[in-house]
Amino acid sequence: MYRKSRHDDELPEIGLYFEGRLNPENRWVKMAKRLPWQELEVDYTKHFKSCGRGEVALNVRVAMGALLIKEILGLSDRAVVDAVSENPYLQYFLGFKHFQTEPPFNASLMTHFRKRLPAEVINRFNEKVIELARRPPPEDDPSPDGGDKPAPDKKEPEPANAGTILMDATCAPADIKYPTDLNLVNDARELTEQLIDQMRKQQANPSPRPRTKSQICRRRYLEIIKHPKCSVAKRRCALRFLLNAVRRNLEFIDVLQHQTDSNVGVVAEQIRVIHLVHDQQREMLDRKSRRVEHRIVSLHQPHVRPIVRGKAGRETEFGAKLTASLGNGYTRIERLSWEAYNEAADLQTICERYKERNGHYPEAVLADKLFRNRENLRYCSEHGIRLSGPKLGRPTKVVDSDILRQQLADNSARNAIEGKFGQCKRRLGLGRVMARRKDSSETVIAITILTANLIRWEQDVARLFFSVFPAIYRKVEIEENIEIYRMVA
Repeated sequence: MYRKSRHDDELPEIGLYFEGRLNPENRWVKMAKRLPWQELEVDYTKHFKSCGRGEVALNVRVAMGALLIKEILGLSDRAVVDAVSENPYLQYFLGFKHFQTEPPFNASLMTHFRKRLPAEVINRFNEKVIELARRPPPEDDPSPDGGDKPAPDKKEPEPANAGTILMDATCAPADIKYPTDLNLVNDARELTEQLIDQMRKQQANPSPRPRTKSQICRRRYLEIIKHPKCSVAKRRCALRFLLNAVRRNLEFIDVLQHQTDSNVGVVAEQIRVIHLVHDQQREMLDRKSRRVEHRIVSLHQPHVRPIVRGKAGRETEFGAKLTASLGNGYTRIERLSWEAYNEAADLQTICERYKERNGHYPEAVLADKLFRNRENLRYCSEHGIRLSGPKLGRPTKVVDSDILRQQLADNSARNAIEGKFGQCKRRLGLGRVMARRKDSSETVIAITILTANLIRWEQDVARLFFSVFPAIYRKVEIEENIEIYRMVA
């Protein structure tokens, strides 16, 4: 059952123990007033029955607000509940009218919040936030009667290109240990032995335990893992031995499945993943290759794929790959995939989406050399878009100073999107996605980008305030300089 919440704008008098009142200048109070909570109501209510029976569920403001608190403060699910029960400003941000010391919800509900708010819903909410953040002040809005309206029978000319898009791709690593073939196969062997013991416990009269040779397999595994400088032949021999053990255990599991009704739910999914891991590792071992299609690198997160990025110190990352665009300081997720792909193919799609939002193409697209292929250059030339980067082919001996100056300016401006990725990874948790499910991980990634836009929105509001009142800005600047001088002295 779900009951729609009331969206009141007044600041409630939360009954605190010290007879206090909330500060209207607090960041959580101001953010709560700016966010369009009602935009999520329709998508959120789809997960509840409309029969009118049952316990009333927590509203969408609690669900979305708890996820935002987690990413902004960098907390775990349990720490979010503790922080909300201790802070009246966080309770107001979640929509509560009275302060309460007991936890408002259980930490396990955070998982359900991520399920009920998928990445598609978060991305639509992100678009609404960007639209509100870029909306001009009321005094700058054109009046409905001002300006000459074009004649209905006259064809409007094509609008000129305006604006700049910054685009790049990055990887959101998942929280898994660095995968190796030997460790992955040994984990699969240990998991099959656990499944055999679970199935035998479900039998009324358990059959004798199959001979899995667990101690021998463990010894062969430790012989290699404790001596990392052993030869390749020994590694391949140990890997083949463990693969044979996994195949033998899977045959035992097939026999036990016919005797017990355990081919449901999590057990069936685990068996399917182990079969895929065995087949992939056997294929690479027989072909003496290190590549296979849709390679699984984690038993508990089989959707994670290796993404080769070629970065210094981390050539391969394991997680989701996403292409993002940055315009006017606000970020959008243009593409999110768990499989590796060529991000250069997203340039035309991003430009077309830009035209749908703004009514015209961008004036310039700032991207790295990977986006500068012949198809993208032809597309940008047809639509009058300037694509940053050097020309294709051999470099010319005589370089125009204006062109070189433009390239340097583009490279400097393109650092903004690299800095945005750094903010999301270092500050907002995109550097290690702690969610385990595929849909939950996508929701966490979308929430991280939304959080970065909310921080940018708050900075723009503060910048607008200081531009309107320069004297206050000057006073704050002087006080900051005095404080820095005292710290240095």
